[in-house]
Amino acid sequence: MRIEARFDPAELENLRRALSKAPGECEKGLVSAINRSVKTTNTAMQKAVTERYNIKKSDLSGGSTFKGEASNNLIKPIYAKAGALRAALWVRGSRLALVVKRRLITPTAPKSHKGKTMRQIKRIPYPSVKVVKGRKTRYPHGFVAKGDGGTIGLFSRGKTSRNINMQRTLSVANMVRYSSVQTATKTAAAEALRKNAQHEIEYRLSKVMK
Repeated sequence: MRIEARFDPAELENLRRALSKAPGECEKGLVSAINRSVKTTNTAMQKAVTERYNIKKSDLSGGSTFKGEASNNLIKPIYAKAGALRAALWVRGSRLALVVKRRLITPTAPKSHKGKTMRQIKRIPYPSVKVVKGRKTRYPHGFVAKGDGGTIGLFSRGKTSRNINMQRTLSVANMVRYSSVQTATKTAAAEALRKNAQHEIEYRLSKVMK
């Protein structure tokens, strides 16, 4: 999913007009204003995601624990450069696996049925998942187990009793589509460019006038 950093064209035009007498400084100012705004927008978007969803900022880029998925779960800024004054936030990713290390599931370890009666087994609480903060979802047909490679997570049975499948939840791309995250992202983009454009006008003009 590619999120275009949509900035107000009027702000860029004001910057371009103010620096029109210094072409070299004009392009540098445009690139700097856009890229500084992209960084601010990226921070705001990730903050909005972590405020709504039960996920840490480090997990948005895979984090040190999930190096194998880092290329799949990544928010990557695409910066402007001379001759290409366009920027975006590139959000890639498959649905996140419900593994214990992500702190999304309860219980956090497999429950043994050994030595228990059928009545006791039926009283064991269903596993639950909390992806959105303050909202818990029960999985009556799921169970916590250790899968291939020793990964502990939430599984369900496949067509055969021996076949178990890891359960998954939203991808990061799904998370950033939510309305509150989109609003925070767009607001941050507009405010950041307005501030950075004014800064670049003052800074670049001061260099020309020296």
